[in-house]
Amino acid sequence: MLLFYNNFDNSIDFIIFAVAYILAILLSLSLHEFAHAYVAYKNGDNTPKLQGRVSLNPMKHIDPIGILCCALFGFGWARPVQINTGNFRNIKKGIGWTSVAGILMNLILSFLGYGLFCLSALFTATNGLVFFLQQFFYYLFLINLSLAVFNLLPIYPLDGFKLVENYTKYNNGYVQFMYKYGNLILIAVIVFFDSLLMSLISIVATPIIRFWHLIF
Repeated sequence: MLLFYNNFDNSIDFIIFAVAYILAILLSLSLHEFAHAYVAYKNGDNTPKLQGRVSLNPMKHIDPIGILCCALFGFGWARPVQINTGNFRNIKKGIGWTSVAGILMNLILSFLGYGLFCLSALFTATNGLVFFLQQFFYYLFLINLSLAVFNLLPIYPLDGFKLVENYTKYNNGYVQFMYKYGNLILIAVIVFFDSLLMSLISIVATPIIRFWHLIF
């Protein structure tokens, strides 16, 4: 997935790949955080609205260092949406839907991204625009699929952990352990278990790819 480890025939190809990759990252991370903010707001918490996060403007969500890391290393982040769970009309429901909203957004974007990639692949990439769209849609598929799978991991501070915390007994041992060591475990997973992550991504990708191949 790392942009700069690809082989390019010329500088024009590199520019097209780079622009497609960066735009796909910006869109994916921004819509992930927008989904969190919008769902939290709809469940009664006005905090994201007051902070300007219920917005489709990428500048409201992007962390410059996170984007740079994503471009260079294939791993990055956006600014987390701040919520006040005490404002939710139903706290358990509000936390649950807010936590899963970003993951669902990424799965939807991944699904649509591969469909649009298959559609664009019907056209010969004889000009820069078609080639750009093909790369953009494929990156949209791959980046969002990776974000969805990664955020589903039940490791603090990911969305998967928030779901586990929300639907298990208060103050249980697993949650307390994750609060203490979750960041270290997350780093270890990224550094030492990248092949496992790729396997999980491949498993989730298979039905999406098969569905669109039935159509195209």
